[in-house]
Amino acid sequence: MRSGARAAIVGAVFAAMVGVAGCGSGQDDSAGPKDGASAGSGDDKPSLKKVKTGPPSAAEVKTTAHAFLAAWSAGETAKAAALTDDSGAATTALSGYRTKAKVAKVTLDAGQASGAKVPFSVNAQLSSGGESVPWTYESSLTVTRDTKTGKPVVAWKPSVVHPDLAEGDTLKTGASEAPPIKAVDRDGKELTASEHPTLKTVLAALRERYGKKAGGEAGVETWIQRAKGSKSPDKTLKVLSKGTPGTLRTTIDASLQRTAEQQVSKRTKASVVAVKPSTGEILALANSPRAASTPPSRARTHPARR
Repeated sequence: MRSGARAAIVGAVFAAMVGVAGCGSGQDDSAGPKDGASAGSGDDKPSLKKVKTGPPSAAEVKTTAHAFLAAWSAGETAKAAALTDDSGAATTALSGYRTKAKVAKVTLDAGQASGAKVPFSVNAQLSSGGESVPWTYESSLTVTRDTKTGKPVVAWKPSVVHPDLAEGDTLKTGASEAPPIKAVDRDGKELTASEHPTLKTVLAALRERYGKKAGGEAGVETWIQRAKGSKSPDKTLKVLSKGTPGTLRTTIDASLQRTAEQQVSKRTKASVVAVKPSTGEILALANSPRAASTPPSRARTHPARR
């Protein structure tokens, strides 16, 4: 091909490229865009998808709650967790419900919703250490709207799994970490939470601290292991098989304890602590039902001197 012809072809190609780029296409741009085309610079952003807001409807509450409970019952942990606003925490808790709490199977029945709150009944089967027993309790969940997606989801918190669970607590089933104790007063009389209700927390704390030292044997239980740093003692929820309690003698005087409880019950807010001056031993302690005070730590953690 002659150089003149080749130059003409190359020139035509460059002219086409420049024309495609929209620079010097040979057309009159002063007339503006045609056929309603935008004259924007290309920096225009696409419009954002509108996210639904406001509280979930009654239908959304019912559908979401039933879907979550159905997935949980079926052992579909990932599916159930995805229906919450914190899938990571929900996955950990629901997985632990099977592996740590040893729940072999569970049936969850939703009750009548009250606004966004849905109560439900739990009928579970616990299986550990050759023991298998039924376990029933009531719990609830609340449906909210995800602020990012606009979808209705379960507002996740540990109490969905069990109403007594708090942040950082763990639900466990197995040989109890602290064998049961038989707490007795200074004269050998047994102290029970049913007879002395204001000692309920004290007795639980004594078991947690001295159960292994009192000589008893652990049973198989389902319990709440409190978060590290929690001021609340671990709580037994279900006994699969009873252990053998060890006897722990305390400084409490059962007669004085009964008198102290009777006196504070006459007041809406009162606390009583009876101390033996010569030794500092606590003989009785009681709070009225609505008192906000906490029993002294000495009474919670120290058995009687021998």
